[in-house]
Order: sequence, then C-alpha cells, then structure tokens
Amino acid sequence: MLADHSDSFVAYPSRWQCAFLAFGSLAFVIVGLWMLGAFGAAPTPTIQYSHLKILIAGWIAVTVGPLAAMKWISKLFVTAEQLRIDAAGIRYSPWSDKTIPWSEIADVTTWSRNAQKRIVLHLRHPNNFPGKGLAGRLASASRKLTGGDVTITILLTGTDRSFDEAMSAIMRYRRSS
Repeated sequence: MLADHSDSFVAYPSRWQCAFLAFGSLAFVIVGLWMLGAFGAAPTPTIQYSHLKILIAGWIAVTVGPLAAMKWISKLFVTAEQLRIDAAGIRYSPWSDKTIPWSEIADVTTWSRNAQKRIVLHLRHPNNFPGKGLAGRLASASRKLTGGDVTITILLTGTDRSFDEAMSAIMRYRRSS
C-alpha cells in the first residue's frame, strides 16, 4: 500500500530567499574587505575592537562569504524537497535521504539563537540515521550546542515554508503516530 502524501508538510527551496542570502553573503565579503582596508582607511581600532580583531573578522568575512554565496547560488537551481513531515516521519534532505520514522524520534524540542529558531530531533538510535555532507561533519558540534541529534533550520535552508508551519505539522503527526 502506498502512503498518502496529499496532506504532507513539504518545504522546497525558495529562490528569492536563496538569492537574498547569496547577496547577503556577498555583502559580508564587501564588509570584510572594508575591514581589511581595501577601500581606503580600515575601521579605527577601539578598546573593545583591537586592530588584530578587526583584521581577523575581515579575513573571516572574506573567506567565509564567498563560500556561503556559492552555496546559496547553487541552491537557486535545486528543486528537490528539503523537508518532509508526514505520517511516516521526518525527512530532512540536508541531513539524510532516509525518513526518520516517528518510532525513532524520542523527543522534538526547539533551540534558538540570534532570532533563528531550529527544530531539534532527539533520536532513540542516532547511529541508525547518520548525517551526510556538511551536516554530518558538524553533527558532533551541533549535538553539543543543541543537545539533540538532528537540527533542522527552516529559514537558513532557504525554504518556502516557516518554522511555525513545520512545528504545527510535527505536532499533528506526532499525536497521530
């Protein structure tokens, strides 16, 4: 029997959000270049921000900004589902291609920082659902930070759905599982 996905929660990439985040990443590079003095005088050091701190921040911006921009530009061409929440469980494609069944999800909590809310899945057997790519490589740090096994970021993945919509779908399907 095939699963009925007609009322599934599905989040797809949002082209306008990805474009906005790509431009923001490039703006980050411009600020970094300014901090390095590429456009004339660099920011004046203060007691709080020494010359070394300004230079380090500038180099971080110049290094990380283009990488982030490339990531967001590449997402402009992605059409696959990023997040699916339905009766079968949760599939978050930046984490894994496998659906995590509700029976494997011990708890769902939230974590926020700098006005960014994240959904945190606490798994019964986390080794059965290893992360892929960058998410998998950062899993240990994410666990230490959030206390959970899988961290789902709705806005930062540039999707067309909201945090509240995703949480509503989780509550609906968790009750019925």
